[in-house]
Amino acid sequence: MLTRSDITILMQQVDVTKAYDLLAMFKEAGKERIDIRTILDEAAPKIKDYSALVARLEQLSGNHATCSITEFAAWMKVSRQTVYNWKDSNYLVFAGNKVNLPETLDLWLSLPWLGSK
Repeated sequence: MLTRSDITILMQQVDVTKAYDLLAMFKEAGKERIDIRTILDEAAPKIKDYSALVARLEQLSGNHATCSITEFAAWMKVSRQTVYNWKDSNYLVFAGNKVNLPETLDLWLSLPWLGSK
């Protein structure tokens, strides 16, 4: 049976062009297999200023359990569009229509490819 973490990993999205180019490169090198982590490291959308945002999220999650998207954007000092992009990439955990801060922090810490290389 799949755990919630497994489902979260399976819901991650990648840039099709980057993934295709990566797979083509491995095929040209004679590789027959590639692990999912490598694909996610190379082709999943990154979070700019990941370390600073994780630190901010750690502080917020210690003080608040949930918040609206508008509050989250203001508290994280990013645009609402950025938050919606994170939502579309499955980088946020929701409790109803509110962002669940502690669970979002746990998610970010469990997805090492989120930080820019």
